[in-house]
Parts: sequence; C-alpha cells; structure tokens
Amino acid sequence: MTRLSAIFCLLALMPLLALAQSKAARTSDGTNEVLAIVNGKPVTYQQIVGSRDIPSEINAIRQSRPGMENVPDSTLEKQIVHQALAAHVLQILLEAEADKLQLTISDSLMRSILANERRKAGIADDDDQAWARFCKTRYGQTPSDYRERRRRDLRRSEALQYLAGARGSLPAEIPVSAYFSLSVTPRDVRLEFDAKRVDWRVARKIDFRQFKLYYPQDTTIDVRNKLLQAIQDPNTGVYPRVLKGESMEAATDGLKKLLEDQKFPGVRYEVGERRVAKDDSELDTTAYGMVLSVPRTGGLSKLAAVAEEDTDGATQEVITFCQVFSREEGDQREFDDPKVQETIRNEIFYRKLQENRVKVEQALLKRAAIVPEKLISR
Repeated sequence: MTRLSAIFCLLALMPLLALAQSKAARTSDGTNEVLAIVNGKPVTYQQIVGSRDIPSEINAIRQSRPGMENVPDSTLEKQIVHQALAAHVLQILLEAEADKLQLTISDSLMRSILANERRKAGIADDDDQAWARFCKTRYGQTPSDYRERRRRDLRRSEALQYLAGARGSLPAEIPVSAYFSLSVTPRDVRLEFDAKRVDWRVARKIDFRQFKLYYPQDTTIDVRNKLLQAIQDPNTGVYPRVLKGESMEAATDGLKKLLEDQKFPGVRYEVGERRVAKDDSELDTTAYGMVLSVPRTGGLSKLAAVAEEDTDGATQEVITFCQVFSREEGDQREFDDPKVQETIRNEIFYRKLQENRVKVEQALLKRAAIVPEKLISR
C-alpha cells in the first residue's frame, strides 16, 4: 500500500516537474543566464543587455554595414551581446586596477572636459537648461549622471594607460594584475630608420588628402571596438572601401550613420580636402610619415594611431590614413634630421602602446575572469 501511494504521488508531481524544467529551459538563455564570473561575482545576460534597445542596434548595423541583409537577427544579437560582454568585463577589471592605483579624477578636470563639450555643442557656460536638455536628448541622462559616467570612463582609461606603460614605470609595491613597460630607445629609432632607409627621402609637391577619426581618451572599450570595426571591417569599413577605389565621402557613409545613431560623446571624423603640400614643412610628422610610406605614383598609406591636442588643449586619440595621388622625391634624409627622429619615435611609441593595451586586456581576462571561450576569445 505504501509503495502504491508513492507511485501515485510521483505521478501527481510529474506535471509540476515538467513545468519547472520548462521554466529552467526558458531562463537558461534569458535574463538569469550567467555569462561570466569576474572577481568571484557573476555577470548575467540582463546586466549586459540592461536597457539597451537591441532591435535598434541590429537595425543600425544593417544600415551602416551593407551586405548584412541575409544575416539573421539572432546572429547579430549574439555579436552585440558578446562585444558588450567583453567591454563590461574589462570595465569591471579596470575599475579594480584603478582602485589599486588609487586614481582620482579631479572636479576641476571634469569641469574642463564638460566645458569643452559645451563649447563644441554651442552651449554657453551659464546655460544650464540647454545643457540639461542636451544631455537628456543625446545621452538619456541628467547632467550629474552624465558627469559621473564620464568620470568613470576617464578613470578606467587612465588605468589602462598606466598598465600599458604610457605613464612610465610603476612602483613595485603597487599590486596591479598586469603591467607592460613602454619605452622608445635611441637604438629602437636607429633600427627603424635603417630598416626603412630607402623610404626616407625628401618629399615635395605632395598631392594628397587625409582621413581622421577623433575620439576622447576616456572612450569605452565597447565604443572603441565599434569605431575600429567601422574603419577596418574587410567588407564595409572606411579603409578597405577606399582601398578598393571608392571616394572617402562614399566610404564613410556607414561610419556617418553609426555616429548619427549612437551619438558617442566627443567622437567625430574629418575627410580632408585634396591639396598639394610643397614639402614636409606643411605636414605634421604623422602625415609626413604616412606619405613617405606610399610610392611616388600614389596609393593608400597604412592606418596610424596617434594622440593630438584639440584647440582647447584636450588630448584626443586619432585613427588616420592618407590617400596620396602623387609626389616627387628629393635627396636622401639623414638620421640626424629632427623630423626623421620625431616621426619614427612617435610611430614606435604608439605602435607599442596599441600592442601593450591588447596585452593588458588579455592578461586581465586570463587572470581575473572566467568566461566561456565561445563568448570571448582570449
């Protein structure tokens, strides 16, 4: 009798067990799904997606990147979530490193940054109502929330700069999880010059135009990745399209659409007018170095990453390349030429900095985060 009662109980519970299993199946890939463990704490799908408008982001991808018509929405959603997950995990890790470095972003610096943004938006310093409307319309935040968001972004960016060696050596007693030194020695400059000696000739009558994408140093990793994709994507990026023969104006339509839709703070691009420079005296060192890398008959330089100060003295990072239509060559330049050394030193520094940033991100992910390989390749 007892055995028969147990069987009846089990049969009665089966529908409830099936219901529980179906609920678990629904939540396994939903809001409760754990995508990563960072410093012992879970990161869920809902934390990554949050209030993001995924359908709008999918639509923006389709509009800014031609040829995506046949890609399913589910595939694009996975790409968006995976990119956002990588950025979110690294933000958490960089926050922890910033704490170890005891980094603080002063109120005076934030006032300067936001005053600079106000001027660029055409908003007077004392027009708080216009600034509040701007923050709400463009970023969906109050001025105070937006200020703190920028402060956090800048703090994480500074931590990455320190760990990548851009701010010099760190004391051994600071317990950071990753650090890569960065220096450019006279020997480095000499070796680079010797390897490219044939390229170092005086260039004259340089017929060219230049593309530049500017973004603040505190731009988040998520946004950096989207910008790099808009520039470098083999099929839809600005650079490959110009390389295939499109004009810069046509090749930037996807980037333009991305910036109009996403409204990234402080991000802009310039397509320079075609002009003729008589010699290197009319070019900055970065542009001149790119010009020299192109044959006399013309072509496209490689992409370069540099830092520039804007008219307000704020440092911005720049992704740039030159399209050279023709140039003339003169005498061989010597190693002692200050223009040569400055150009080479800048090229080596920013090349090493980009490499170190990638190394820092990879090292942090390996040491402090547990993420399925299918989600983030490490």
